Amino acid sequence: MSFNSTSMMSAIRVGAIAAASIASLVASNTAGAANIAIFGNNNIASFYGGLAGNTVSIVSDAQLSTAGFLDSFDLFVYTRDGYSYGQGLSTTAAANVKSFVQGNVVLLNGDFQDDIGQTATNNLFTNVLNYVASNTKGGYIGEYTGSFAAFASNADGYSPIGLINGSAGVSGYHEGGSEGEVQVTAAGTASGILAGVGFPYNPGAVEFGSTVTGVNPAQILAVYDNGNAAIIAGEVQSLSVTPAVPEPETYGLFLAGLLTAGFLARRRQA
Repeated sequence: MSFNSTSMMSAIRVGAIAAASIASLVASNTAGAANIAIFGNNNIASFYGGLAGNTVSIVSDAQLSTAGFLDSFDLFVYTRDGYSYGQGLSTTAAANVKSFVQGNVVLLNGDFQDDIGQTATNNLFTNVLNYVASNTKGGYIGEYTGSFAAFASNADGYSPIGLINGSAGVSGYHEGGSEGEVQVTAAGTASGILAGVGFPYNPGAVEFGSTVTGVNPAQILAVYDNGNAAIIAGEVQSLSVTPAVPEPETYGLFLAGLLTAGFLARRRQA
């Protein structure tokens, strides 16, 4: 499929519109006043609970396995206990989470919560909360384990939630480029989610990650030095790569091929 200047400009406009939407949503919402369910107990729970107006509940897999349990919450945070690798959800709980998430999503592919307490990281997590809470359809924040499990498949064996039609590879120390710096993308520069963070982002704070695939490039706000996505944000339906639509001449060639194959088959039968 050819990639002409018109299609290039269209792609640029789509990315710019998506980034502008994120920026305006973050700017229009103030921190707090969110009812938050968190699976995993670490710095995120204490930080969000310390922001005025928030209600934070540490929830269990058994609770999440109950249909409709999340309906009274504004958003769901999937992380890990302390500095561990974290626990996975059961298949029933994962399916219920997927049904709940119809709004904004932010995935942090790395151990970002370890550095909460530093100004840049505090700004990042505050902005993430503002953005996800700005959409009332049910939001999702995935940090480390919660980011890998958000994909349709992962190599760690976590029950996949399937918010992104892609995959996460094996996670661990320096996996996915996490030994390098985190760099902002063009979409990230225009996004309010990264306001006050500063890049390259504290390279010593993120040391664990995973190689991820299938992410819509327009929703990648920051990457590792190797180009692997580090921070992903957008409405849930916008996160996956959109399958390419064949151009008219491609359809013509396909139909011509079918007609030729049919003609040759009839000749052989004759």
